Amino acid sequence: MPTRPSAVSRTVARALGPAALLLATGAALAGWTWGTWPDVVVDFGRELYVPWRLVAGDVLYRDLAYLNGPLSPHWNALWFRLLGVGLSTLVWVNLALLAVATGLLHRLLAAISDRGSATIACGVFLLVFAFGQYLPTGNYNWVTPYSHEATHGLILGLATLASLQAWDRGGRPGLVGVAGLLLGLAFLTRASLFLADALAAAVMVVALLLAKAPEARRQAGGRLAWLGLGFCVPVAVAFVLLATRMPAGDAWRGTLGTWPAILSGDVTGLHFYQRLSGLDRPAYRLAEMGRSLAGGSAVLAAAAALAFAARRWRLERPWMAVGAFLGGAALLSPVPAGVWLDGLAALPLFVAIAAASRLPALRRGGREAARAGLALSFATLAFVLLGRMLLHARVYHYGFSQAAPAAVLSIVAVLGWLPAELERRGASGRTFRAAVLGILAVATVAHLQRTASHVGSKSTVVGSGADAFRAGRRGLYVNEALERLRERPPGTLAVLPEGVMLNYLARRRAPTRHLNFMPPELAILGGEATVLDELEASPPAWVAIVHKDLSEYGYRRFGDDYATGLFDWLMEDYVPFATIARSPLVPGKRFGIALLEPRPGAHSPGSSAGGPSAGSR
Repeated sequence: MPTRPSAVSRTVARALGPAALLLATGAALAGWTWGTWPDVVVDFGRELYVPWRLVAGDVLYRDLAYLNGPLSPHWNALWFRLLGVGLSTLVWVNLALLAVATGLLHRLLAAISDRGSATIACGVFLLVFAFGQYLPTGNYNWVTPYSHEATHGLILGLATLASLQAWDRGGRPGLVGVAGLLLGLAFLTRASLFLADALAAAVMVVALLLAKAPEARRQAGGRLAWLGLGFCVPVAVAFVLLATRMPAGDAWRGTLGTWPAILSGDVTGLHFYQRLSGLDRPAYRLAEMGRSLAGGSAVLAAAAALAFAARRWRLERPWMAVGAFLGGAALLSPVPAGVWLDGLAALPLFVAIAAASRLPALRRGGREAARAGLALSFATLAFVLLGRMLLHARVYHYGFSQAAPAAVLSIVAVLGWLPAELERRGASGRTFRAAVLGILAVATVAHLQRTASHVGSKSTVVGSGADAFRAGRRGLYVNEALERLRERPPGTLAVLPEGVMLNYLARRRAPTRHLNFMPPELAILGGEATVLDELEASPPAWVAIVHKDLSEYGYRRFGDDYATGLFDWLMEDYVPFATIARSPLVPGKRFGIALLEPRPGAHSPGSSAGGPSAGSR
């Protein structure tokens, strides 16, 4: 007689289906976009340079000026030590972390909705956010993020919620301590990420306690001390380890990461962050948000009307669901791809509405209240992460990590919660869901088309071996700059205003602590005078000036109305020996690189590493 499968085997079978589908999706996307993720100049060079120098013996904050907490660079340095220094090491580690993030998302979303909606939401996360390329500048993806704190902090937040959920569902009390430990690690990434993680955890703890009976509430409340203890452990360990290599004050500032800069307003007042958050044009952004809310509500209302009609006219057949899917796709297929990229303006409002819909369940107590508490905590995480783009929510740029939780929550809301509510009111949830899936498919395809255009434009191989990747036309110029530097004797290299990728690929150390000379870094890390003093004390053997349009920061160009003191010092003590593409020393918007060497007699022979001039071309 055949035996019925056990509960464990049934659970494993149910889990393997979504896991296999999501794994296949991620593998296909990784293969399609392979090697095109990092930007050849902007940001990601720092993510390679800093752990490389840590492996070489430099000390974070003492030898390397760094804006964020110490966790991510030391995590990457650990893998460089274990697997070797190279871009490919971080790629494989980050792909593994992406799998972890996707698994955590699926676990949490399935707990607050259903497995089908969670699987679709995680599929969209992979297709749109994890590998997406929507700008000429790379780095806004989960494989080579512009800042690893953006992904590490989010993963730690998701893991914190998963630990608290497991504790509530009968897990060991030690899971509360694990949640605290994860929060402590998140504190060592970036302030904005930790704030989102901590507030989400606080909401979940309160909701879980409210859902319990009074006696169980007192027992559970007594165990929350483990949360604080777990939090203190990684923070204390980080401080002690840093304090063994630098003064206690510097170690404490390093442990705090970006908190001092945020609390002082050094970051939030910059034009760059005002523009990214939408605060530079609040009236326009609010109107854009209103249009997005009206458009999204109208589309959902049309799908709901179709769902009511299907139930009333008894048209709930498979062909009706297919027709609803095709109808939803056809309705919005004429929308230009650019509209989809900016179509998330109302995302903060949708998250707030979704969270409000879960509030009544808190009063019912029991498992339903615990489930609603998890949904509210996830919504809190999603909403706080949108803080840096609250009036300008979008899928591109920082949206790859900061808008992703809000987007997947909105998806499970319209595919899981809303159809269930429509069913209770006499509509066909299946018809509604099919129409929304059609719309979602069109939006996803539009994003994939934009990614395809950028992936296809990257045909130049930059770097070699474990550091090889593909870039666009700028890669040709970076390759030429690297070739000209190889012709020069060893020596330190200063790249201004940004482009530490050149240092990493050429394996030339920067002359000072400072690696980036953009407005945020100069504002937070001591100012132009401090940087100039360090360069004068340790002049570079070689200098590379890389073109950078600074209009997004409120300036015209490096040396014109920004960092003029640094530029004047360079022009006094250095002369160009090679100009690649267009000279960045003269006004213009075309990309170019100028390589400079010391003027004869400007510095001691040991600092310049000498070498005859190669001339300009």
